[in-house]
Amino acid sequence: MKRILLVLIFCFSMSIFAADSFTQADRERAIRTEVTLQEFMKATDKRFEASDKRFDDMMSYLNMVISIFAAAVGGMFVYIIWDRKTFMNTALQNARDIVDVQLNEVQKEGKLVELIKAMRELAREDPKVKNVLIRFHLL
Repeated sequence: MKRILLVLIFCFSMSIFAADSFTQADRERAIRTEVTLQEFMKATDKRFEASDKRFDDMMSYLNMVISIFAAAVGGMFVYIIWDRKTFMNTALQNARDIVDVQLNEVQKEGKLVELIKAMRELAREDPKVKNVLIRFHLL
């Protein structure tokens, strides 16, 4: 059994060594493969360069959009602050005008002076009222 196995191994090994050596056709085939591989590498490099250019263009566009958005948000904040300031000034002026009108009406009627006189007269009898008028410098 061992002999048959050795004979078979020897036959197969002889068939492997009996193959032709490197021929001219093999050389040409290897050269064509190398040229094809170089062209493929050049085409791949061109694709990567095109992709890089597209990526750079997209980043430029994205930077433009972000800049426009930031300017719009900044403008909105400036407008909100200006509007709030204008509103507050207008509201404050309106409140002052209303107080002035009401004060003028009270002074015209003389009710404020009469009220102070009445409170002073009441303060003679009530110490709490007297303390309050003293605290507000009305007595």
